[in-house]
Amino acid sequence: MKGPEVGSDRMFVNIGSKSFKRRYCYLRQEVDGTYILELHKDEKKGEAKATIVMDFCTEVVRNAKRGRFCFELRMTAGHKSYSLAAENESELQDWLSKLNSVLQQNKIQEEKRAASLERASSTPPPSPQPFQMYGTLKGLEQSMNPQLMKYARETDVSIALARRENRRRLFSVYPHMPHVKNGNTNSTEQCVEPYREQFGQRLQVCCESIRFRLQAPIDGEKEALCQVEPYFTTLALFDAKQGRKLTENFHFDVNHPQVRSMVPSISKNGSVDEPESLLPSELQQVPEEWLMYPKQAVFNISNPHPDIFIVVKIDKILQGGICQTAEPYIRNTKDPRLGLRVHKTVKTCCQRLGNYRMPFAWTARPLFRLYTNELDTSDFPAVYRQEGNRLKDEEILKILSEFRKPDKMSRLTVIPGWVKIKIQPITELPENSLTTSLSPLKPFPLPPTNEPTIEMMEFEGTSEKDVHPYTTFLNHLYVYPQSLSFDTQKTFTRARNIACVVELRDSDSEGACPLCCLCGRPGGPVFVRQVSCTVLHHSTNPAWYEEIKLRLPIHLHSKHHLLFTFYHISCEPSKKKESGIETCVGYAWLPLLQKGRLNVEEQVLPVASHLPPGYLSVQSLGLGKGYSGPEILWIDSQRQIFSVNFQLVSTVVTRDQHLHNLFAYTDRMLEHRVTPAPPSETEICKILKAAHAIQLPAAVTFLPSLLNHLFSLLVVTSSEEIGLNVIRVLIHIIHMVHEAGRKEILQAYVKFVFVPPGVSSSTTVHEEMSRHLPTLLRPANTDFLVINKFTHHSNFFFEVMVKSMAQHLLSSGRIKMHRNERFSADFLYRIQNLVQVLCPYLIQKYKEMPVETQELNRSLANFLKKCLTFMDRGYVFKLINSYMDKFNPGDPKTLYDYKFTFLQIICSHEHYVVFNLPVLHSGVGNKGRNDYMNEYSLSEEFCKQHFLVGLLLQEVRTSLNEVFQIRKVAVSTLRDLLAKHELDDRYQNKGQLGRIAAVYIPWLGIVLDNLNRLNAVQDASGSRHVDPHHTYSSSSRFSNSSSFLNLRDSGTSVGTPKSLNRFTMHLDSNSSARVSTHFRDSSYFAAIAGQGLVNGSSSVSLESESSTVSGDGHSTVSQETAIIRDPKEEAIKEGSSKRHSRSLSVTQSNQPMRCDKLQSTEVKDLLLCFLFVVKYLGDDCLIAWWHRCTEMEVMNFFKGLEMCLHQFKYTGKRQIAAKTGGKLITTKAMTLPARMQPPDFSGDSPVLPAHSGSSSVGRDGIQQIVCESDASKLYQALLEANMATEVGLIALDALGLYCIHFKDNLLATEGDNVIMRKVFDIYLSFLQVGQSETLFRHVFAALRAYINNFSVALFQGNASLCGRLCYELLRCCNSRLSTIRQESCAILYLLMRSNFEFTSHKGLTRVHLQVIISVSQMLGNVIGLNNARFQESLSLINSYASSDKVMKGTGFPGEVKDLTKRIRTVLMATAQMREHHHDPEMLVDLQHSLSNSYASTPELRHTWLETMARNHVRDGNFSEAASCQLHIAALMAEYLKLKNVQTWGAEAFGKISSNIPQDERGFKLDAGVQDIQYTEYILLEQLEKCAEYIEKAERYELLGELYRLIIPIHEQKRNYEALAQCYQSLAQAYNKVVEVSHTGKRLLGRYYRVAFFGQAYFEEDSGVEYVYKEPKVTSLSEISERLYHLYCDKFSHDVVKIIMDSVPINPSELDAKYAYIQVTHVTPYFEKLELEERQTEFEQSHDISCFMFETPFTKDGKARGNPEDQWKRRTILTTHYSFPYVKKRICVVKQRVHELSPIEVALDEMQMRVTELEEVVFMKPTDAKKLQLRLQGGVCVQVNAGPLTYASVFLDPNQVSQYPEEKVEDLKDVFREFVKICYTALQINSKLITSDQHEYQEVLRQNFQKLCHSLSSLFGESLWPDEEMGCFKRNSQALFSVISGASGNSSSA
Repeated sequence: MKGPEVGSDRMFVNIGSKSFKRRYCYLRQEVDGTYILELHKDEKKGEAKATIVMDFCTEVVRNAKRGRFCFELRMTAGHKSYSLAAENESELQDWLSKLNSVLQQNKIQEEKRAASLERASSTPPPSPQPFQMYGTLKGLEQSMNPQLMKYARETDVSIALARRENRRRLFSVYPHMPHVKNGNTNSTEQCVEPYREQFGQRLQVCCESIRFRLQAPIDGEKEALCQVEPYFTTLALFDAKQGRKLTENFHFDVNHPQVRSMVPSISKNGSVDEPESLLPSELQQVPEEWLMYPKQAVFNISNPHPDIFIVVKIDKILQGGICQTAEPYIRNTKDPRLGLRVHKTVKTCCQRLGNYRMPFAWTARPLFRLYTNELDTSDFPAVYRQEGNRLKDEEILKILSEFRKPDKMSRLTVIPGWVKIKIQPITELPENSLTTSLSPLKPFPLPPTNEPTIEMMEFEGTSEKDVHPYTTFLNHLYVYPQSLSFDTQKTFTRARNIACVVELRDSDSEGACPLCCLCGRPGGPVFVRQVSCTVLHHSTNPAWYEEIKLRLPIHLHSKHHLLFTFYHISCEPSKKKESGIETCVGYAWLPLLQKGRLNVEEQVLPVASHLPPGYLSVQSLGLGKGYSGPEILWIDSQRQIFSVNFQLVSTVVTRDQHLHNLFAYTDRMLEHRVTPAPPSETEICKILKAAHAIQLPAAVTFLPSLLNHLFSLLVVTSSEEIGLNVIRVLIHIIHMVHEAGRKEILQAYVKFVFVPPGVSSSTTVHEEMSRHLPTLLRPANTDFLVINKFTHHSNFFFEVMVKSMAQHLLSSGRIKMHRNERFSADFLYRIQNLVQVLCPYLIQKYKEMPVETQELNRSLANFLKKCLTFMDRGYVFKLINSYMDKFNPGDPKTLYDYKFTFLQIICSHEHYVVFNLPVLHSGVGNKGRNDYMNEYSLSEEFCKQHFLVGLLLQEVRTSLNEVFQIRKVAVSTLRDLLAKHELDDRYQNKGQLGRIAAVYIPWLGIVLDNLNRLNAVQDASGSRHVDPHHTYSSSSRFSNSSSFLNLRDSGTSVGTPKSLNRFTMHLDSNSSARVSTHFRDSSYFAAIAGQGLVNGSSSVSLESESSTVSGDGHSTVSQETAIIRDPKEEAIKEGSSKRHSRSLSVTQSNQPMRCDKLQSTEVKDLLLCFLFVVKYLGDDCLIAWWHRCTEMEVMNFFKGLEMCLHQFKYTGKRQIAAKTGGKLITTKAMTLPARMQPPDFSGDSPVLPAHSGSSSVGRDGIQQIVCESDASKLYQALLEANMATEVGLIALDALGLYCIHFKDNLLATEGDNVIMRKVFDIYLSFLQVGQSETLFRHVFAALRAYINNFSVALFQGNASLCGRLCYELLRCCNSRLSTIRQESCAILYLLMRSNFEFTSHKGLTRVHLQVIISVSQMLGNVIGLNNARFQESLSLINSYASSDKVMKGTGFPGEVKDLTKRIRTVLMATAQMREHHHDPEMLVDLQHSLSNSYASTPELRHTWLETMARNHVRDGNFSEAASCQLHIAALMAEYLKLKNVQTWGAEAFGKISSNIPQDERGFKLDAGVQDIQYTEYILLEQLEKCAEYIEKAERYELLGELYRLIIPIHEQKRNYEALAQCYQSLAQAYNKVVEVSHTGKRLLGRYYRVAFFGQAYFEEDSGVEYVYKEPKVTSLSEISERLYHLYCDKFSHDVVKIIMDSVPINPSELDAKYAYIQVTHVTPYFEKLELEERQTEFEQSHDISCFMFETPFTKDGKARGNPEDQWKRRTILTTHYSFPYVKKRICVVKQRVHELSPIEVALDEMQMRVTELEEVVFMKPTDAKKLQLRLQGGVCVQVNAGPLTYASVFLDPNQVSQYPEEKVEDLKDVFREFVKICYTALQINSKLITSDQHEYQEVLRQNFQKLCHSLSSLFGESLWPDEEMGCFKRNSQALFSVISGASGNSSSA
């Protein structure tokens, strides 16, 4: 039977419903022997839906009434019994026997326990042991429980050490920080690469074959077909978009070897004696043939696009006209003889004309696909015949631009043929590749393993985007003979088939030889002396498409020239004597240099018919005077008939005139030759000015050489003017290159190219630049363009200077000198000068030139940072300081950005840590307060020692007083710096980060100063009704340790306006450490009380006082910031104290310090830095720091830690995903404009709980890590989780350290002190915020140590600590994680044991009581505890007790058992609450009955009332919430009365509500009360809370009574300030009363009677009537609807029925299947006497317990009938309590019923009409609408059935006798009143009506007359008011005054 799971499925249900629901039941035995019956919805063992603890079961019996197999568990008194039914008889018997045996066992256990208790009481009590501090856990090692034994071995040190394992770095898990910083200059530096050749897309082209349809079997024996003649092919790329040739030509050869032999070997055209030297050495070792027939090339394409075409041109041996030679190719025949015939013809031609070629065919195709730019691999579409008149490149490009239009292409003649070329993209070059200048490229195996692959030159574009600085040597010139116009010449008879031959010569003397530097063609040598172009048959105007590539000599002189020779080629052998094949028909020449510059623009030249020696010297003399030089015969009278074009591809010669000049002149200047004389200064300046016109592409390509030249010039020249001009040109060129978006080439120049110029010079680049730049940039003497350009690109210049400095130090060996000797004083002065000139630009121009100034700021910072590396650091610090001095507080955001960017860059120096001399602390030592000041706060001394840290911290601190954006920049600067320290590999060894953190200690102070702005935890320092002598409870708002006046500031002075609290380098005596003191709360009292600073030696001068505000209007530091000094000293200074003491009034206490809350991201960053310091600070330092802190500072330190826990708590994966996934809505900045007065928070309501769980509000929209994918969301969640754990561990470390070293402080006043409470709060917030399991382990360990060390605080004095601990531990006992449950059970157990030991084995009353209170509180918050987990936890605690050997003989295990039993009782009582938590009324009822059951234990009653109040506030029932608070106050008062602290108790509240004395006078001072301490102070707080709630409830009239209780307390304390506040509140309240009674806008609720019928559903509520109070104007339909839905949800839709009428119900007549609810509207009912007392509307709706409703009926059973038969039943209900009460519904205890006879009904009805009319008549101002409505209802004929009918029925003389005489008289009286009031109403209406209503008024008047006549005849007396004034007896005075408009406010008639 003891098995853990006995039992099978059963069905079960609570008594009450008709049917059973199927449930699965398990009977389990817990570890301590308790049996529990668990009920599950299904077999899967999910969460148990309910648990029944068998300890409470008294007997198990069959219950045949309910069903066949039914049995009942009867529970101990006060609990409902449970009914269950089994499936069949055998199972029923099984269950009965098992359950009975369980009961049996329980009985035996009980008896055993009772016996052992008797034994225990009979043994003599143990001798009292001396109480040890560490004693409460002793003896645990003897426990039989392994877990408890493990705890016995713990010590404070072992616990602290355990926390050190597996720690994370803070910044690597901080989720709100980009791990890559954007926009940082360094990030670009990292990726600077040295200059290298830039290739775009690289394509390898393999030419495979060219085949035409025309073929012949030329190889006699073999029948294989072959090409009929050799083809000469070239391939190039063309760009149709830009209309240019993209690359040079690739000459390839794919001819059949058999065909190749047809061409004669290169004879006279070539040069056989070719100089080998032109080829690189590797190629000289390679056989000639290897290079002869190239087939492979590599093309580079920088900008791929679909309009790039690959064009192949095919030439053949000169034979005749193109059409004629192409004809056999086009002819459509398969006859091989045709091919043979052509072959033979060609063969004969070859012998004669083999060296001449003619154009033949071409083909092209796009290289890339349209739209996608992918490589196009399709074949060439067709081969087209060349047309003699369309040979030029322009013609080809024109065709290509229409290439994709089939109709255009169809016009071309196609030669059937196929060109096969393979193109593929490559990244690596194949082996044995050659450059375009035939230099071999690695890898180049020798002998070659591959065919040669030649790189083809891509011609440079004209745009600067397409060019790059040159990196290889190239010096080629491409010559393009274009055309010759020979059609008009008369010199030669035959000049038709013209061949053009090109040569390069270096002399014009006779017999001069051409140079061998032209590139040859396939099949010939690599270099040749001349090249011939194709020949056009019979054309006198030939055009050429030839490209002739030549290698330019490096040293060109004036004799170098190109010579073009033209020959006429005779194609047919002439009949006459053979006169040779070629005849020379002219010469043209072109010198390469013109005025020293390459002359390579397109030229048109004249042609000479012969070539005399010295022809180059022919010069025109001008003015038609002829020529100098030899005589020359020109063709066509020297007309320019030959055009030629060039393409220069050279990395050494430039085509740009200005660049050429610059190079030429500076060379002369730098070479120092005597001849020619160096150019003059003015000449150089002219050239330099002209250099501004250099074309950008030229500047980019020659950039390195150009800059080197300029820098050389800079150091060589001694002239100021040249120097300035050089700098100007530099600035201009840098600007141009930058603008073109080519920044990277400048960076590469500085990094890889720049070296100090290699010229002999007395000065250096950095000296010269520092000399000229300030001159150039001085605002007075420069054009703003230079400045704009310089500021934008200053980085370049600074970097050059830095590099120059570094290389100068290295080359001169000065690097070994002391820093202050390395550079001349002169240079240092210039640098200072430069900084001075540049800073004003930042400050003044930031609006006009945002980008430029930003760049300047960065580069200046980077420069100074680098200077720190090379120069005297003190000097650089001085420069930094002078820079910082330029800024003021209140500057615009941009300037703050600049300042912090600057600081950030300076602080990113690699030796930053070293600069700041991390302090070595000599332990705690006996230093004075002053030394502490210097080390731990931003004192003057500190900033001297740690200049950069001091600077940064001061700046961050002041910026915290600025607006959000500025704060953000400041804080993130500090944050990123700390992140760098933490992640820096150099500082990971033991203690290094500790030393670094020590430098940041002042940051702790800064955070504490701004604590009130971190909105994580509600700041509990409001300042209302303060009584500084009471430091009660955690909610006390003032500590009497009011010396928290920022002692860090003592002895410092206030800053000058210029350097707002910053240290100038020579640290003048009047620089300040801190301006914004922490002026919150107690500092004011300290000053008032005259407890000035600890060392009164404050050295503040009077003048500096007013200077805390900077000169400009932006300042946010208000005047009140002056530091408060010792009043004694203050008084001596002439009257200055007056101004201060005025500013010290409490209400202004938050004036000087900014109070706007910071945004969540900032708070996180601030706290992160705080945590960094706390985490890494050495223990000694932290302890020393605490030693120097005041109590308040320590308090704030822990407050800060607590905020960290809340800010970084882990919200869970789902939350994080939701937060990061959705679109973030950025929050507006919450800060105030700078000049507005900060809001006054002194009125903050103290109602909010100190820790709202949701304090870490969702992140601001400034989320840096944007998470899209699930993976990144997961990662984000992981980071947050790790972060939360790390923060927790840091907090635990700090707490642990403090608890060990400051035990005495914590135990002051038996642990009842603020710091103890704060430390305790933090331990608890660990439990509240929910942590990872890892962290929980450490938290529990820390708690065990805490219980061990601080038992006094827990078990003596105030019980609140113990209570809160119990609450949190119990919550953990209910955790879903078993580890947490076990650990928290263990701690709860140790807490009990500790209590038991503490009281020397007397008992554990305190823990007992607090646990019960906590359980109640948890249930009040509807935390479900009645589950298996919690039950298991309770059993675990029991088992700990029974296995603890040391405790065996004592009564301890019994007490524990007792406590767990008590808890289970409470659980059962509140299990019902879970059922009703959807039904607010029912829930409150249950809570109310629970609180009543605790009437004798005030704490518990207090708990439940608090819970009810919370629920009411949540539902908006403020009157009820106020009642709860009032009851709590009465409870306290009663307690204080019983304790004889004061004379009055709950009865004093009688006037506020009659319920209070009735309820709150029940308790006696018994054992339950020993553990609470209500004081007068707490009561006062509670009463003030009541006041707030009453105000919310709009029951202002009660405040008078309430303040009658509060005011005497303040009077006794002489707290006049609080009294003033009270009376002010009262005045406001009474004004509100006047206002609401005037407007009638206050609605205090409506009442409804609700009765329930249906035993099966409502159980004990069936047949009970309640009065419900509903808010404002809830209508009958609304409340019916609400109840209907509520009960439908509870029972189901089809069983709930609402009864809408108010007739009495007989329950026995109702159908038992349904649940009936009857709802009736009721109104408050007062007897006559009572009405006279309750005159106002408020009195008639407050403290009321009688209500009535009326039901009309007639004797014959109908509801309505004629007036003479109409009866009315008036039901008057009396409730148990009066409204408002602590709950919204009160049950009815008494019911009276009156029946009204017909005449009484008429009387009632008429009385009502009169009252209604009177109400309108006497209302001021009159409501015309209402008046007319009421009048109409009274007098109009069509409606006057009412009054007249009543009169005619009951006052008709014939009928009168039937009714009682006095009733008839009463009715007559009422009618007289009615006539009078109608008359008055008519009169008033006549005054109110508008012009269009006269007719309406007349109708009313006539109706009234009719009414009067009818009544007069019935009464037998005249009722017309005009005739008989006298009949107005009652109240006539009032009526007349109303009519006449006089003010009358007598009471109504």
